[in-house]
Amino acid sequence: MSDEDPKDPTVDGGGGITDEEQREAQALVEALERGRAREAMPEDALETAALLRYSRDGGEMPHERSEAVLGELLAGVKPRAASPARGRSLRWLYWLVPAGGLAAAAAALLVVVQMSREPAPVAVAPVQVGLPAPDASLLRAQAAAAGGDASAARALAEEMEGYRGAMYAALDTRYGGR
Repeated sequence: MSDEDPKDPTVDGGGGITDEEQREAQALVEALERGRAREAMPEDALETAALLRYSRDGGEMPHERSEAVLGELLAGVKPRAASPARGRSLRWLYWLVPAGGLAAAAAALLVVVQMSREPAPVAVAPVQVGLPAPDASLLRAQAAAAGGDASAARALAEEMEGYRGAMYAALDTRYGGR
């Protein structure tokens, strides 16, 4: 005698398929064809079915089936609403960024060029002042000192002192005591 209860729906008494087996088979078909399962699948059945399918066709889906799956996917996709106002309003932004970058680069270049220039000289009308010419007594004292006379050297120093004073006064008038 057998331990199996003939009233138990999970026991196959005469070759019929139970509802649970039918659901598992349908889930297995969906998992193999679409690559996803809605509920937990028996791992050993899924692996065996996938191995058998891969050995038959190398994992390639038939063209008819791929077209059917594509049709199902496209039927489930909602078309995106077009927003023409947004496209037109942002179109100027695509030109603003490069144009702004070029304007900033040009401004930076102008600043660098202006800073590298030397300032223009201030136009000052020169004061025409002639330097004093040495007088004859200074020239005679220089000639005597060149001869090696010690008393002539003292006389040259006195003459040069007066000439230097006149020269400094002329330079002060010309350049303003800078």
